[in-house]
This record gives sequence, C-alpha cells and structure tokens, in this order.
Amino acid sequence: MEASIEHAEGLGGTSGEGGRGRSSTALAPQRSSGTVLGIPVRPAGPGATGVPTDLAAEHPGLATYLAFVKPHIDVTFVLVAVTGTVLATAGRGGVPGWTLLGVVLAVAALSAGAESLTNVIDRDIDAVMPRTAGRALPTGRIEVRSAVALGVALSAAGLAIAAALGLFPFVFLLLALVDNVVVYSALTKRSTPWSVVLGAPVGSLVLWAGYTAVGQPLSGSAWLLGGMVAAWVPVHIWAIASRYRSDYARASVPMAPVVWSRPVLGLASLAAGAAMGALATGGILAIRGTASAFVAGPVALLSAAAAAGACLLPWQERLARPMIRLATAYLILVLLAAIGLAT
Repeated sequence: MEASIEHAEGLGGTSGEGGRGRSSTALAPQRSSGTVLGIPVRPAGPGATGVPTDLAAEHPGLATYLAFVKPHIDVTFVLVAVTGTVLATAGRGGVPGWTLLGVVLAVAALSAGAESLTNVIDRDIDAVMPRTAGRALPTGRIEVRSAVALGVALSAAGLAIAAALGLFPFVFLLLALVDNVVVYSALTKRSTPWSVVLGAPVGSLVLWAGYTAVGQPLSGSAWLLGGMVAAWVPVHIWAIASRYRSDYARASVPMAPVVWSRPVLGLASLAAGAAMGALATGGILAIRGTASAFVAGPVALLSAAAAAGACLLPWQERLARPMIRLATAYLILVLLAAIGLAT
C-alpha cells in the first residue's frame, strides 16, 4: 500500500526555497558521496549496507522469498480487504467462511505477486539506495527471471481466485494490480511527485473487492472507508520519503519531499491528512449511525493529530519516524474499529 507507494511538473514542481524544492527534470543519477539536490547523501556500493558480498552466491531459500514479497505489506492489504468483506455483511449475519478465505487468498497472492514485479522494476533504484541495497535482487540472491516468474505466477493465481469470487472482485483487483505495477511503479514513479497520489487508489480498490465478494453493492461506509485508505497512502509514503529523502535523491526518484518546497509539501500533506480524517470519521459513522459516535470521536481526534503531524513534517523531519508509526497504527486501528462495529 505503499502502494504498496512518487512525480510531474505541477503543484510545487519548482521552488527556490533553501535549495529544497527542485524541478524533477534536474534529477540525475548520483553514486558518489556528497550532495544531491543540496541533500547530503551517503556513499553506496559493495559493503555500504553491511551486506556480505558472498551472499549473491547463495541459493535463495524460503525465508529469502518470503522477505522478497514483503509480507508486512501483504498482511496490510489483506486486512483492508477483510474489512470490506465484514462491512458487506453488517446486519446480514456472519461472513461466509469460503468467501472470506477466497478474499484472503486472492489479495495475499496478488499483493505478493505485485511486490515481486515492482521489485524487478525498482531493482536499479534499490541498488543505489543504502536503505534497500541489501535486498535480494540488488545482491543477486534472487535472479530477475525467477522474480518475474514468481510475480506472474502469484498474480495469475490471485486473479483466478478473484474471478471465482465474482466479476466485481476480479475487476477491482485487476485494476489494483495495474495501478500498482504499471501506473505507479513502471510509468510514474521516476517522473512525477504525483505518482504516490496516482497509485493511492490501490487501497480503495482492494477494500471494494473484499466488499463486493459478498455480492452486495457498495454502501456509503465502503465508499468512505475506501477513500480513507487512498488518502492515507500519501500521508504514509511521504513520511517514509521524508525520513529517507537523501536516499531517494541519490536514486533520482523525485518524491515529493525531494522536489517540493516545504510550504507546498506541508499544504499537500495537510490536505491528504484532512481528507483521510474526514473520510475515516464519516465511514465509521456510516456503519451504525449515531451508535458509532463513541468510536467516531476518538477517530476524529487521532485524525487531527495525524494531519497536524503530516503538515509539520516538512519543517521537522525528526518527526518522520514517529509519523510513519502513527500512520501505520492509524490505518490498523480504523480498520479494526470498522470491523468491530460491523460484527
């Protein structure tokens, strides 16, 4: 959800403030130590990440492949989808067991497949950034053809299961896969800071796939909470990009914290955070009306804190790590609250 989650001329495309904002066309690959876009960067290369160079000679095991598909992201997508499925059955009895299992398997396989394919697309970027240089493809622990085969196989399996769930789950998950792998990773990540926004609908599509797997038309709560997940993506990813701004600059990836000025990034983050909070609060209230107020109140307060932190982050980058944790906890808590209210 990073989705799975980076860039065109537009809002904040250029700025002269303190050397922070830059046109994305000014980016150029950098591997030497020094600065990129006025940002200090660390040298990358063999040993820069502390990864032994002889790891490339090892045969990948199950643990290597498991880490390669980023299970923490897969679990997050599964939680988003299950939330949709539970919402669809609110007031209609329990969730059909086979349907729930199908949703879990379809989303887990598609998420893992998408991560495999995006790892292939991003392997040159990962090799440059100290944070990611130790991953399986840059170190050679997994071959590119093996990663492609794994990604295609998992994606095909996920889509096959989605098709068995129904037309709408299949269409929503197919669109999510295309948005993540093609629109975000292949087409826009290296060219515009808006790529994160363009890739954000993945979260909505996954929730709606889980909802429609039960055979119900999308409700107000599904529309609102799906929108919340999409608005959450920029808040989360821009916090990550702020923490690792020098890495993205080194790799010539024009993420918003790299190329936008502080005021523009702060305004965009505030807008995303405010939208996230409004949609989350509205979605919670839509589940059981006024009976949801005891949950909607704390959600609104937590949303305000997250929006304020996101807005301040461009000026206080030391808040990046706490913001990443807050955003992650926020999504999980809102989804669990929605599940609790719907059951």
